[in-house]
Order: sequence, then structure tokens, then C-alpha cells
Amino acid sequence: MSVLGDPDGRSSDSVDAAFAQIVAGYDQPAAEASWPASEDLPSAAQADTEELPEPVPPPRPSGPVWPANGPVLNEPSLLDGLDTFGADLPDDEDDRFVPPPPPPLPRISAQAVFGVLAIIGGLWLFFDTNLLPIGGQGSMVLGLMGIIGGAVALIMRLRPGGPDDPDLPDDGAVV
Repeated sequence: MSVLGDPDGRSSDSVDAAFAQIVAGYDQPAAEASWPASEDLPSAAQADTEELPEPVPPPRPSGPVWPANGPVLNEPSLLDGLDTFGADLPDDEDDRFVPPPPPPLPRISAQAVFGVLAIIGGLWLFFDTNLLPIGGQGSMVLGLMGIIGGAVALIMRLRPGGPDDPDLPDDGAVV
């Protein structure tokens, strides 16, 4: 009787019976060995009473390793040629690249020093309102003005472009 959807056409009863037969014969030894007799291992009872035979080493090959017309080992190989490639060329130690000395650091302008000091002093006045005897709100306003003034001084110091940029005329949009 075939069950719908069973690809082999066997019923689940025949599959269950075959499985039960496999499980029942689990502890029984195999009827026929699929390997040569030389690989059969003795059972645990025989291993205790018998000594295992000494393994026989494989026979050594006789005759020369290389045939009479084999490779000549006295000539250099391709790898030896690659190892000595360029060994006869002169060394280029006298043509070493020596980098030029670095340019000096630019001088810090007075405007940049004033801007940084104004920002630091402004932050100090803003957070420590008892630093000046003018009151808390006045100290915060002076601190905020110092921060803004220092930032404006640093921004005004910036220049458009760099020393390598060409001076292009500013014509605006040309149509």
C-alpha cells in the first residue's frame, strides 16, 4: 500500500519494520567483511590473550633514485638564477635620496595670540562670575564678549587661498 507523497512507493509500516530489523541486529557481528583479511582486528578477548604480530616494513626500492638519463644536478636551476639576479650590478649607496631640511615654523602673529587669550579669558570670566567685582551678570557679559571677540579676531586673520593659488580676478558670473 503506497502512502501519498512517498517517493519510493513504500508504506510507513514497511519502513518501520525495516528500521526495527536494523535496530535488532545492531549488536550482531557483520556477516561478511568488506575489507581485506589483513586489516581484520582481533576481538577484545583475543587481544588480551594474543600478542599482535610485528608490523612488516614496506620493501625498500632498489636501484638508482634517478634514471640513467635523468636530470643533471650540477647546473644552476631557475631559482638559483633568480637568487643571483642583479648581483653584479653596482650598489646605489652614493645616490641615496637626502630630503631637504624642513622649512622653519611660521611666526605666530600678535593678532592670533590676542584672539586665543581673549577666548581663554572670556571662558574664565563666563564660568567664574566672582572674578571681577562687577557682579555675576556683568562678568558673564564680559566673558561672552571676550569669547566672541577672540573668535572674530582669529577668523579675520584667515586669508582666502594660499601662497600657491594664482591671483584670479573676481569677475563674478560671466555669461
